[in-house]
Amino acid sequence: MRDFMKEMMEKMMSGMMKPEDMPTMMDKMMEKMFSEMSPEDKMQFVGNMMPKCMGMIFTEVDEEAKIKLAKEMLGKIISILEDITKQSK
Repeated sequence: MRDFMKEMMEKMMSGMMKPEDMPTMMDKMMEKMFSEMSPEDKMQFVGNMMPKCMGMIFTEVDEEAKIKLAKEMLGKIISILEDITKQSK
């Protein structure tokens, strides 16, 4: 995984990667990283990083964008958690 991440970072830093390629690159990087984690590590990562990422995003956008993103994220999180709780019944 380290080689993959190093390669992606080198491409980004050298300007070889176009901004429009970033979402695909980030998806690949996250899939690779998560595929090598234990379930406990995945849960710890999400629990620690999600609040940190959200905080960084919210400090950089205006009030309207914050509200829009918050509503969108709440909807997604609620849907995922409802599915999980329905499966446990």
